[in-house]
Amino acid sequence: MGQGKHSLLAAVLKTYLCAKGFKLSLQTLLMNRAMLLKAGDVLSNLEISRFFDVCTRRGIRYSGNLKTGVRHVVLITVLDKTPEESLENPYRDRFEGDLLVYTGEGRVGDQQMTRGNLVLKMQMEKGFPVYVFEKKSPGRYVFLGRFNVEDFQTEQQPDVRGKTRKVFVFTLRRVGDFILLSTENTASLPKL
Repeated sequence: MGQGKHSLLAAVLKTYLCAKGFKLSLQTLLMNRAMLLKAGDVLSNLEISRFFDVCTRRGIRYSGNLKTGVRHVVLITVLDKTPEESLENPYRDRFEGDLLVYTGEGRVGDQQMTRGNLVLKMQMEKGFPVYVFEKKSPGRYVFLGRFNVEDFQTEQQPDVRGKTRKVFVFTLRRVGDFILLSTENTASLPKL
């Protein structure tokens, strides 16, 4: 793409983002210090960790902490599993219509309302962003969008040992199909 077209595209994006209330310089966009992530885009696990300032393990990953505040959450879901994968990953995540039904964390015994489960419950009150990725294969995570937790309940599901136990099931609704990531300061992600 020629320099003129690149500048025009950045100017159009800046105008749109400013209309949405963001303060972003044209220079930041032109210097490739920002990246637009759209539903369907694929990232690696390390890219997710870097861009969102979260750990590389766990299904519920959050930036910040429970004492000082959570900035945002990254959820990793596996929707299509082989029978072998289901033994290691007993969670029954699924879409029901346009709602994502996401099983809380804890693979053995009854789940507890702590850590990631508590963070998802808090999201209903605090409103921090939840970004959802579907793990397709090792190293390939597809961005599904930005979601809000609408409700949660408990249901019975097997754990990794095959024993029935109580799990938290969170219902999430998609509220956005793209976000703007800063590749300079990944700790502060704007909401779109």
